[in-house]
Amino acid sequence: MIVLGILMILVAAALPYVNNFLQNYRVVGDARGITAQLALARMRATSSSSPARLNFNLSANSYQFEVWNSGAWQARGGVINLSNGIEFGYGALTTPAGAQTTIAQTSLITFNSRGLSIDSTSTGYPIGGNPIGTAAIYINDGKGLYFAITANLVGQPAVWEYNGTAWKQL
Repeated sequence: MIVLGILMILVAAALPYVNNFLQNYRVVGDARGITAQLALARMRATSSSSPARLNFNLSANSYQFEVWNSGAWQARGGVINLSNGIEFGYGALTTPAGAQTTIAQTSLITFNSRGLSIDSTSTGYPIGGNPIGTAAIYINDGKGLYFAITANLVGQPAVWEYNGTAWKQL
């Protein structure tokens, strides 16, 4: 009985640490998953000579890979949901990640046929589109962990983690 009691106390003491570890694992996994999908969209855009993008549903905490085909966006694969407890957003942070000058969440990260990240509001979108280096999507765990996934001017995706004072590229 004594051994069982000690074991229960140890398990109860370790449980918060296990929960924190799992939450950290989820948010990092989601950040890396978005980065991999961005790399796929960029690669697909250049290999097919046709725009590709990730379309983020910020309210549903999900995103989908889409390609431009015959004058319309077509989904490729299914909708990908963020892990439980992870959501899009940057909370009260005011410091932007990557090349952004002011922090802003995007709902589309689009690549043209040359693999450049382009502005979805420019004339000629999606075939033309102005190259930009400020596309970013932010995710958080609601408990103080923040990550940003950016696409620079040449379309290279990057993952950033907020350490409490500044963004650090992983």
